[in-house]
Amino acid sequence: MPLRPARADDLPTLTTIYAAAFHDEDLIGALLHPHRDAYPSDYHEYWTKQVREWYWSCNHQLIVTYTTTRTGEEILTGVGDWIRHGPGWESSRGLWGSWDPTIRLRHRISSSWYPNRAADPAMQEAFPKAMAYAQHLWSGPRATGWYLNFIAVDPAHQRQGYGRALVAWGLEQARKENVPASVISGTGKDSFYQRCGFEVLAGRATDGEGNPLKGKVEGGAVWFRDVKAIA
Repeated sequence: MPLRPARADDLPTLTTIYAAAFHDEDLIGALLHPHRDAYPSDYHEYWTKQVREWYWSCNHQLIVTYTTTRTGEEILTGVGDWIRHGPGWESSRGLWGSWDPTIRLRHRISSSWYPNRAADPAMQEAFPKAMAYAQHLWSGPRATGWYLNFIAVDPAHQRQGYGRALVAWGLEQARKENVPASVISGTGKDSFYQRCGFEVLAGRATDGEGNPLKGKVEGGAVWFRDVKAIA
């Protein structure tokens, strides 16, 4: 299954893939963007900003899958954003790799001028706040590793192995470094990640009194593939 690191000229297509793949998903789609059908351009702009920030972040690796037509044209089919966290993160792209520390600030300013009308303002900070309840799961021997942030496959190319290939890329990086890999599964995705090699259910990102996602989404299982499983 062919894959490679994303390039800057891929970003518009990757934005479209993410927007389509998550349109009907219960967290990013329904809960955070209940007005996405009324304001599709705002929903698309949300993903544009996310993809830009990931691409220009020093510890993120955007990996793409693709197919090639008979004429040699490359068609992007999927994308995964892997984060290398903990000591040694600079090895993932190099300390002076492609990154822009100002892009998030520029997006915040833009969002203050042009609010996301597709979103529910009350829920915009729900995901980062929920993550705070699960942060302890990435401590001790799991403080350093690879984390699969968001993965998406173009709906027209799903169930063809592209998702598994994107997961396998990060698991291989973790194996090479002898560090854990982790992911938070979406609704109905637990068995997929188990088949891919995630073996330890460490907790749920939706647990905890006061967690803004508690009882609102069905997903949220935190899966690990620990060092003892990949050594």
